[in-house]
Amino acid sequence: MASENENPALKPTPRRGFLQTLAGVGSGAVAAAVGWKVLQSQRAEAASIPPPLAESSGSVVLRMQQDLEVTLAGGKTPSWLMVVDTRKCIGCDACAVACRAENPTGPAGNFRRVIKKDLPIGPRPWAIYKPANCLQCDDPPCARAVPEDMILKRSDGIVEFDYDKLKGPSAQAAARACPFGAIHVDDGKTFTQSTPRPQDYELRPFVENGKTYSRKPGANPLQGAARKCTFCSHLLDVGVLPACVTTCVGGAMYFGDANNPGSLISEVTQGRRVFRGHQNLGVKPRVIYFEESMPDTPHIDCSACHS
Repeated sequence: MASENENPALKPTPRRGFLQTLAGVGSGAVAAAVGWKVLQSQRAEAASIPPPLAESSGSVVLRMQQDLEVTLAGGKTPSWLMVVDTRKCIGCDACAVACRAENPTGPAGNFRRVIKKDLPIGPRPWAIYKPANCLQCDDPPCARAVPEDMILKRSDGIVEFDYDKLKGPSAQAAARACPFGAIHVDDGKTFTQSTPRPQDYELRPFVENGKTYSRKPGANPLQGAARKCTFCSHLLDVGVLPACVTTCVGGAMYFGDANNPGSLISEVTQGRRVFRGHQNLGVKPRVIYFEESMPDTPHIDCSACHS
């Protein structure tokens, strides 16, 4: 299994009734009244949906780390895949903080964010949290927007930028071409540059796309370059899972080699319903989202935010 497109067990969403209802009503009391009536009628169906996996996040990370070591020891090219179960995301932003710590960026950009969608439905508020980063598309729109030697599709599935070339107008073009807002252009600024003493953690050397960089003001080779999530390829290369995955307290993210049928990433995707909105754009994403609601709750899933 190299992607969700190739796995027949990844089932598309059977209906969009809830989305259509939300789109057809106004906000406030009208949305609450109509939406709650529709959601109530769907409780029986929602109750039959399998719950999120009940393992502790620690045991999940341990299993994924073991799978990663098996892949690297096997000597074959992996096919990296990330799966997100938004039902387990609590919106704590720990993954986004870990990402910034591992992959230094300035205040103008980041590699990862957690999107919150508030839904004023029923007698109490509901919210959906969606961790979001580069989807590592197999057919990346950003690559189609710039000269072909600026963006590389690695054999393991990671989309890699050539920071020496992807600058200026090309960097801006790549950022505009991403339909998910996952690319930013490094403006060279730091969070602490206007303070009495810029902090060392913002100036430290770090590895990205196989090279060592530093974001020291005035000597930042990344200034003007387009940047994005790399699946922490520098960590994968030395046998460590991406920072966001190991930091998620709810265990909402799964990561592994889709070519390994015995891996956790292969197990959790069997027979699951996934969000097809990204795939429908023709990008062939390597980050996929389960589209299943919590048991015994109103049916609120990806369709609530996507049309």
